[in-house]
Amino acid sequence: MKKIKNMISFVDDVLVKFRRVFTNTLTFLFLTLITLGFFYILGSLFESDKVETEDQVLYLEPNGVIVDKAITRNDPFEELDIFGSSTNQIELENFLKIIKNAGNDDDLKAIYLDVDGLSAYYTSALKIADALYEARENGKEIIAFTSGMGTTGYLMASQATEIILEKDTYEPVLPFGFSRVRLYQKDFFDNIKVNMNVYAAGDFKSGPEGYTRNDMSETDKLAWLEFVTPIWEKYKSKMEAGRGFESGKIQYLGDNYPLLASENGGDNSETALSTGLVDKLMSKQETRNYLIEKYGSEEKYERPEGVSGREYLSTLKDDDISNKQKKLQEKNKIAIIHVEGAIVTGDIGFNTAGSGGIVKNINKARDDENVKGIVLRVNSPGGDVYASSMITNALEEFQSTGRPVITSMGDIAASGGVWVTTTSEEIWAENTTLTGSIGVYGIYPDLSPLAKWMGMNYDGVSMTKSGEIYDVRRGMNEEINKQFKGGVEKIYKDFVTRVANNRDMDFSDVLKFAGGRIWRGDTALELGLVDKLGSLDDAINSMVTKLELEDYKAFSYNNKLEFDDYLTSMAQDILPIQIQDLMNKMSGLSRMFLSEKDRYVVAYCFDCGFRNF
Repeated sequence: MKKIKNMISFVDDVLVKFRRVFTNTLTFLFLTLITLGFFYILGSLFESDKVETEDQVLYLEPNGVIVDKAITRNDPFEELDIFGSSTNQIELENFLKIIKNAGNDDDLKAIYLDVDGLSAYYTSALKIADALYEARENGKEIIAFTSGMGTTGYLMASQATEIILEKDTYEPVLPFGFSRVRLYQKDFFDNIKVNMNVYAAGDFKSGPEGYTRNDMSETDKLAWLEFVTPIWEKYKSKMEAGRGFESGKIQYLGDNYPLLASENGGDNSETALSTGLVDKLMSKQETRNYLIEKYGSEEKYERPEGVSGREYLSTLKDDDISNKQKKLQEKNKIAIIHVEGAIVTGDIGFNTAGSGGIVKNINKARDDENVKGIVLRVNSPGGDVYASSMITNALEEFQSTGRPVITSMGDIAASGGVWVTTTSEEIWAENTTLTGSIGVYGIYPDLSPLAKWMGMNYDGVSMTKSGEIYDVRRGMNEEINKQFKGGVEKIYKDFVTRVANNRDMDFSDVLKFAGGRIWRGDTALELGLVDKLGSLDDAINSMVTKLELEDYKAFSYNNKLEFDDYLTSMAQDILPIQIQDLMNKMSGLSRMFLSEKDRYVVAYCFDCGFRNF
């Protein structure tokens, strides 16, 4: 008994000491953090945040996707660039601001440009190319470096004073246009005994063709070529002007590149050099030495002193205005509501225009009496019908207070991206905006033939006939097939009606340019689908004129991404594209069974097999 008491006493003593050590350790760590935080704050008070630009080189090395409105990450790794994640977002306005100011900044020696990690659609890329060309014309030397690039990257790099291709790379420089090649799986689904029941309204609605065809339809070819050919002509003329090529050279290189490369023994780098696509072949070390030779360096093995794009942007402060003007601006606000990415239910995320988050922003504007109007900025291929309707419902409620809504279309505003504009008093688009695609489709996969082939059969009883029909495990039947087809046609009719009412056109007239067909912004203007051509700033100025405001403040609400959603986005960057595609398809198929309201889709499959060489 005494031994047991001694043992208990010993354990108790050990626990008391452990608890004391544990408590003291926590206290020490807490006090250490408090002390470090104090010195950090104290240091920041005396630290100068001024960025020196005099006699510097601007190192413009963007890595990410060009967007209208970036999403802030509500997570502890906000400032980290993990795995060069494609979720990095660069706001177009800021990027153009950097280039335009740098082009007129006599303090900067030159611009070093590397756009290998930058992704941008047509309209944004053309604006960036124009800004770079203007900077060069203003006398600013631009040195572009690349490890290999395609059409859009070369469009931007071709505006530089000279282009250096990394000589140790095996990646080619291929500014050879755009293609639209996708996977067609009709025979595949037939072989695995899965019936893909597709309901599409609109002869040009090509989104579900991958399930129903073994090749590209003539309507999809026609719409795509009519849309992209004039854009390709713009690209070629700007690339040729930037490089000093004669007209037609880019087309010639694109048509004859394999032959030209074979003459150089298949060496892509030598081919790029001999054809004039680039000016020099250098390793990264040789490029560094070349920059030192041109612009000098205090450190022997470091490239010339310079500032990053982020640092340079921080120096570009808006002009100070009087307190009186500030007060007037706070009373006259224009809210820019961004619809960026695929339209889905839920919160805003990377490449997803979550209707829940967008509606919250619209409601914030509605409840703010100082907001005089909304400019709806759309950069979306469309998406879910229900989610699109949630957005228009919120906009209509805002307009019921007597305040206007004007739409500005960016790179793409198609299908559901058009649906959300149908409450707007005025619609603006860019010349090269991809818009239209007014159509609807739904997909209902029937797995019962596969189940029967595997020896599985579903059977049972139901209290009503409809209850039996709606049991998807038993497969498709004529009654539900007819209902789904009617559902798609009903939504299509509602869609066309919404556009007709907004455009003040007859239903029959809208049908002529609907049908799921895509249009460029300039063609959309001729058709009456949009009112004017211009930028986001033009749309804002139109709102200011409409409201007769002398002083105003245009602003947009910050969009924050929760940490869990960020991890999902990061995982998508890491996973192989084949696995992502499979997961997306499985997710899409499961939604067909789980949610009636999400079953119908108004989207243009802009990324289906799209390739920017």
